[in-house]
Amino acid sequence: MVLEGLVALCWAAIAMAFFHGQPQLAVIYGAEPSLAVNEMANALVGPIGLILTIIGVVICPITTGDTALRSSRITITDEFHIDQKKIISRLKIAIPLFLASFGLTFVDFSLIWRYFAWSQLIVATIVLYAASVYLIQKEKPYIITLIPAIICTLIAFGYILQAPEGLGWSPMIANIISVIATAIIAAIFIKKSKEKLQLINSRGIL
Repeated sequence: MVLEGLVALCWAAIAMAFFHGQPQLAVIYGAEPSLAVNEMANALVGPIGLILTIIGVVICPITTGDTALRSSRITITDEFHIDQKKIISRLKIAIPLFLASFGLTFVDFSLIWRYFAWSQLIVATIVLYAASVYLIQKEKPYIITLIPAIICTLIAFGYILQAPEGLGWSPMIANIISVIATAIIAAIFIKKSKEKLQLINSRGIL
């Protein structure tokens, strides 16, 4: 997944260099990003590299989908304590997941992807706050996870408030509300953290 992230960053940098931003890319190719991949790969790595590029572009989403479906199945079986030793037990979970995933292919993928990216950010933010709580309990410098958590909180609020698939508010109003909401959440978390530290220290004294 880390390698896939690095590959995505490389593609984003190349696309910015070739087309100077997503709006220009959308105007040129519309809903056909594969044409952009073809042009960039031909210019940079030639016909042989183009073949390898296409293989990479296809394989990365497949492996991501495989990982997502498998982890979803394992999460469901763990939650409901479903035995997975028999193939039929696995299929009972895997087939509905596959059908649900297939149904999503009939929805605008760009819209799904934006919601998916936002949900991933939310999960990352929650994990960072959870890691901060853990560091507090261990009396470690929790600021190293709290600062990224606050930044992610601000981004998550800002996006969903002003994005077309969100509330669609004006950037100024959305940004102001995002800053206020993030400040409130950060203040509450820091207050609770100090109380937790005081409790831990008092127990240590006792």
